[in-house]
Formats: sequence, structure tokens, C-alpha cells
Amino acid sequence: MAKIKTKGPENKLYDYYIEAVDFFEKYKKHFYIGGIAVIAIILVVFIYFKRQAANNEVAGLELNLIKPLYLEGKYDQAINGDSLGIAKGLLFIVNNYGSSENGETAKILLANSFLALRDINSAEKYYKDFSGKNPFLKAASFAGTASIYEARGEYSNAAEEYENAAKLGDELSNADEYLFYAVRNYYWADDFENAKKLIEKIKTEYPKSQYIAMSERYNPKH
Repeated sequence: MAKIKTKGPENKLYDYYIEAVDFFEKYKKHFYIGGIAVIAIILVVFIYFKRQAANNEVAGLELNLIKPLYLEGKYDQAINGDSLGIAKGLLFIVNNYGSSENGETAKILLANSFLALRDINSAEKYYKDFSGKNPFLKAASFAGTASIYEARGEYSNAAEEYENAAKLGDELSNADEYLFYAVRNYYWADDFENAKKLIEKIKTEYPKSQYIAMSERYNPKH
């Protein structure tokens, strides 16, 4: 069977199916007819995860090349790659390997880079597109989105996103910080009830937090 090239930057499940069909066209005499469908499904899944692992490895290599530029604050080069073409850039990684875990990491760095360059629409796009498993990066995606809402004066939305970041809980060392930002935004939104509730939450759950004193500035009773 001739392969049909599908559009899109990443390997599509359809492509894996075609590979499986090609495999069975070649070796179908070795399989019982009744078992082909089940085996095909197993093979498609196998090929999919094998390709994902390969994509993740390549994305990791590309990410290591671009991180120094990102850490140096060279955000244009971090996004688009260096002038020599050695590091291809975060946008390249996301476009080609965005569904891998390293590709998901690249999305956060890409969003941060756009935010640093004040391209908040692009930053918002990639923060919201994040779907990785790392709880710290997931919190960063919520917090990044919150910062964009805050910049637009959408304080209630910003507060909710900061709360979402904080809800990742014990896995975060800075959940109290996110709660403080939520308090501040609820206060600015004149939602004093939620502001007060979160101030009490910080006091109860993080009794040694530096954000207790800071949050008192936004306590409605003052």
C-alpha cells in the first residue's frame, strides 16, 4: 500500500495505521484472519509510543541547545533559533514535537519568551496549549495565563487562574505565593469575600509564609 503523507508537524495516528497496514500486507500470511484486527491495534499503539519516545528524545536535544539563549534573556533567538542554525528554537520544537513531554516544556519556555517580549496574545496561546504532566510546569501555565489576565485588567479571571496554580498543592513549594496573587486580584476585582477567604487559607495552611503579612494589605477589613 502506498503511503499517503498527512499534513501537520507531528506524526499522526493515521500515519501509524498506514504503517501497520503495510506491515500486514507484507506478512499477512503469517497471521490468522480473525486476529488481524486485534494485532493491528496493538501494533498501531506500539508504533505510536515508539515514535513519541523518539520525538521526546529529539525535542530534549533541541531544548538543551536553546536553553542557554533563553536563560541569557535572548528571547528572540530562543524563539526562532540562533543565527547559525545550530539551535533551531522553541517555536520549531513546539511545532514539530509539541505533544512530547520535552515539547510541552518548550511550550512554557516559548510562552515565557513571548511574554517577556510583551507579545501577550502569543504567550496566552502557548500557556493555554500546555498539556504536560509536570505539576510545576502546569502551575506555570496557570500562573502565566493569570499574569496575562492581570495585565488586561481582568482581575477575577486572573485570581481564578492563580488559584488553579495553587491547587496543585503539596507538589509546589510556592503555592502560598500563588494564593497571595489570587488575593491581590480578587481585591482589585472588588471581590472582597474571596480575598478574605484566601487570606485565611494562607494563614491556616502556610503559617510561616512571608505572604501572610503581604496579603494583609489586601484584607477588606483594613
